[in-house]
Amino acid sequence: MTSLKSVLRALVGNRAAPAPAAAPAQDGYKAAWNSAARADAHDAILTGATPEQFEESGKGDAERVRRWLRGGDAVLNIGCGVGRVERYLAPLVGELWAVDVSGEMLARARKRLEGLGNVHLREVGNDEFLRSFEDERFDVVFSFLVLQHLEKEDAARYLRDAFRVLRPGGVFVGQFPNHLSPEYTRAFLEGLDLASRSPGRVRTYTEPEVRHTLETLGFAVEELRYGGDHGKSAEIYVAARKPARVTAAAPPRSVAETP
Repeated sequence: MTSLKSVLRALVGNRAAPAPAAAPAQDGYKAAWNSAARADAHDAILTGATPEQFEESGKGDAERVRRWLRGGDAVLNIGCGVGRVERYLAPLVGELWAVDVSGEMLARARKRLEGLGNVHLREVGNDEFLRSFEDERFDVVFSFLVLQHLEKEDAARYLRDAFRVLRPGGVFVGQFPNHLSPEYTRAFLEGLDLASRSPGRVRTYTEPEVRHTLETLGFAVEELRYGGDHGKSAEIYVAARKPARVTAAAPPRSVAETP
């Protein structure tokens, strides 16, 4: 189990390190994650993990996605980092697209995923979201350890775009840190008095918040579970489906048309 110190580092940033928030405002997430990747990409993604734990986490998250595949799927990952999950998911899907705001992370992902011909990596801007993808392009969209690092409005914009690019009946699979878990609650309280906060710090969620956000955007939540390395209730894992297209009903006839 990861220590509380590691959870705190993930939540608010390392006290000893210069705060990424010091970067120009327009650079935001991109500057923060490029800096983190240059320092230690693996630790920035999964704080405190050994190389073995890092790989096991990638396998585990690939398995979480695999359960929702139907065969030959087109899949999109929001925030791929160095390709932690892609290495294990690529052999199971038809095509795998992955976006990240950090060019430094993607450079490492290209080396890690070399030889996987069905993987396509794309760098996005701070406020680009998924605009470069057309409507109803993917069968599955997933995101682990990423949406938590965004302002909640930006996370919701990614989720809204995920709904748009999913085909009818497609599934979003994701993870959110549970604010009500002992681990994240303690870390949140310990970080209250930090003078500066990283733009990439963790934002926590509650189960009703996750459900409400997804349902407000049009998804139907099909599965929600708790789990994670920090504690049995530390992470919220959710699968939510975009409803299948419904044929529009014929418009009602006017009174004049009634026999």
